Parts: sequence; C-alpha cells; structure tokens
Amino acid sequence: MKTLLLTTLLSTLLFAGCASQPKSFGDQLSNRGNEANSIGKQWNNSSDGVAKGEKMMTKGQNMIETSKSDQLKGEQMIEEGRRQVETSKQEMLNSEADYQKMRQTPIAAPVAK
Repeated sequence: MKTLLLTTLLSTLLFAGCASQPKSFGDQLSNRGNEANSIGKQWNNSSDGVAKGEKMMTKGQNMIETSKSDQLKGEQMIEEGRRQVETSKQEMLNSEADYQKMRQTPIAAPVAK
C-alpha cells in the first residue's frame, strides 16, 4: 500500500514537472536581472557596513587618544595637587609656630592718661 502511494506521488510530481512550460528568453533575463538586483543590494549593504565600521574605528581611535591626553592631564593635576597640599601644610605649621611666638611676647597695655 505504501509503495503504491509513493509511486503515485512520484509519478504525479514527474508529470507536473514535465507539464510546465519552458521559460522564455525574456523570463530568463528577468530572473537574471532579479538575481543581479539582489546581489547589488547585498553589495551596497555591505559597503555601508564597511563605511560604518571604518567610522567606528576612527571614533574609537580618537577616544583612545583623548583618553591618553586626559590621563596625562590628570596625572599632572594630581602631582600639582600633592605639591599644593605639601606647601599648604607647611604654611599651616609656620602659621601655628608664628602664633605661638606671638603669644609669648605680650603687648604692653596702654597707659591711661
């Protein structure tokens, strides 16, 4: 039963394939044009992807260069800040020492006239 069903199905498919009209030269050209159009669209999309990728690479490189510059500026700022802290702390110590000296030498009270 299965063999008969399979044979019938194959026969039907073979006859249906033979019954179709051969494509005309115009149909073949049209199909070829559709294929070329599809390939052209694919190429254009890929070309756009290349341009987008190159733009991303350039932007990334610029970000890296900016980051390196910012890092150098940041390191310089940290060093300047350390010097500022050291100088200011020394000035604070000097001010405290000067205050202590000042307290040790009293000011003469004014004489009432």
